Amino acid sequence: MANPMNEAAVESIELEQVNDKIAELVPLYDDDYNFFRKRAEKKPISYSTAAGGTTGRPSWRNTMVIQGGAPIVTGNGDAMSLMRGSGVNTAAFAQSPVGFFGVTEYTYLSELATRGRERGLVEISTDLVKRSLDSFLTGIAAQIAGPGVGSGTIAIIPSTATVSSNSGTGNMTSFISGIPNAASFTDQQVIAVFPSEGGSTRGNATVSFTQPEANTIWFSTVLPSTGGATAAGDYLIISGASGAQGTGLANIRYWNVNSNSGTVAGLNRATYPGRLSCPTINMNGQQVSPATFLRAQVILMQAMGKNAEAMKSGVWYGQPHQLYTLNAQWYEKMITQNSEGGNSVPDIGRKNMSETFGGREFQVSLQADPSRIDLLVMDNWRFGELKETGLYDFGGGNTVMPVPDIGTSGGSYITDRMFAYDCFFQLCNTAPRSGLFIQNAGYLQP
Repeated sequence: MANPMNEAAVESIELEQVNDKIAELVPLYDDDYNFFRKRAEKKPISYSTAAGGTTGRPSWRNTMVIQGGAPIVTGNGDAMSLMRGSGVNTAAFAQSPVGFFGVTEYTYLSELATRGRERGLVEISTDLVKRSLDSFLTGIAAQIAGPGVGSGTIAIIPSTATVSSNSGTGNMTSFISGIPNAASFTDQQVIAVFPSEGGSTRGNATVSFTQPEANTIWFSTVLPSTGGATAAGDYLIISGASGAQGTGLANIRYWNVNSNSGTVAGLNRATYPGRLSCPTINMNGQQVSPATFLRAQVILMQAMGKNAEAMKSGVWYGQPHQLYTLNAQWYEKMITQNSEGGNSVPDIGRKNMSETFGGREFQVSLQADPSRIDLLVMDNWRFGELKETGLYDFGGGNTVMPVPDIGTSGGSYITDRMFAYDCFFQLCNTAPRSGLFIQNAGYLQP
C-alpha cells in the first residue's frame, strides 16, 4: 500500500525547528550502479525484436569464439593424408533489458509548509528529487550484488538468522536479524518472499527501517505465510519480479557461476563444458591471505593462458569485511615487528584501509556477500542501456502528476503529487571464464 509523505512527516524541518542543518540517518549505497555504468563498455540496446518472425526475441547479442579448431596431428609427410580439418565455433548470449521504477509521493500541504527559506530548511518537493534518486540507485545496486541467479533476489535468509513475525507493533511489527547484506534493502521498500527461486510467493512485506550494522531488517507488516511461514532459506525478492532464475537483471552472481549445468543468457553450459563456467577458489571457511592472490593467478593461467587479459587487468569486488580481514593480518605483523623506542606507545594505525588486493583495485560494496570476492575483468563486461536513469515522463514532458482518488470520490484527485525515477538496462559478461570468484571465505567481524 502506498505511503505518501504528508505534512506530519516534514514538521521537523518547518519553521519552529531550531537547528540549521538536517542530520542524515538513512544509509545509502549507490556506488555499484555507477561503477558498472562507467567501467563496463556501454551499448545502446532495444527491448526486443520480432526478427525471424519470432515475437519477443531478445535483441541484445554478444558473440564469442567458444570452441577452437585446427587440431594438431603428426606424420612423416610422405604422401600421407592430412585428414579433414576443423574450424572455430561461435556462439552468442541473447538478452533483453530489465526495467526498474522508484516512485515518490508527497502531499500538497507538505510542499506548502516547506516552500521558501522562511518556512523550512529545504523545499521538500526539490529535496525529495535528490533523496529519491539516492534511494533508487541503492535499490539497483542491490540487484547487481544480490545472491540470486538473475532472479531479482535481494537476500536469502540464512540458517543462522532469527525470523520474528508479528512480535511487535508499528515499525517493529516484525524483524529478520542475521542478514549479512541488510544494506541491500531500503526504508519503506515492499518485498516479496519466495520459498525458492521460481516458486510461488508467500506474499509481500514492507520494510520499515534497515539496520545494516546489526544485520537486521525491520518490518511494519506481518511477514507473509502463504504456503508456510517466512523462514530460513526463503528468498527476499524485489517487488514485481517472478523470482525465476534468468528473468531479472543478469547480475554478478548470474555470470560468475562455477558449473557445467544450467543455462546462461540462452546458452546451455553442458553444450560447451568449461567455457561458460567461471573459475573459483573455495576457502572452506578459511580467511583470505595475500597468498590467495597468487593462487588465483595460477588458476587464471590454467583457465586462459599466461598472457590472457585477466592476468593484466581485473578488479576485485566485495564487502569491506574482507579488506578489514586482510588489513588486520598486516597489523598483526607490524605489531610483532615494531621495535620503535621512546616513552610512548607508537601509533601504528593508518587512516584508511587499503584500496587494493594483490596490486589490483578493490571495489567495495556494502551489498555483496561478505564471504565472497569476485574478480571482474571490466573489459569483458557490457552495460546495455535502453533508458538511462532519469525522471519518468508521464506524457507531454510532465514528470510530476496528481494522484487519483480511486474509489472514494468519483474519479477525482487527492492533494498528493508523485514522481518516479526509472531506467532500463542489462549486464553481460562476455567471457565468464576469464574471471574468478573466491567463495566461503572467512572474515573478521568489525
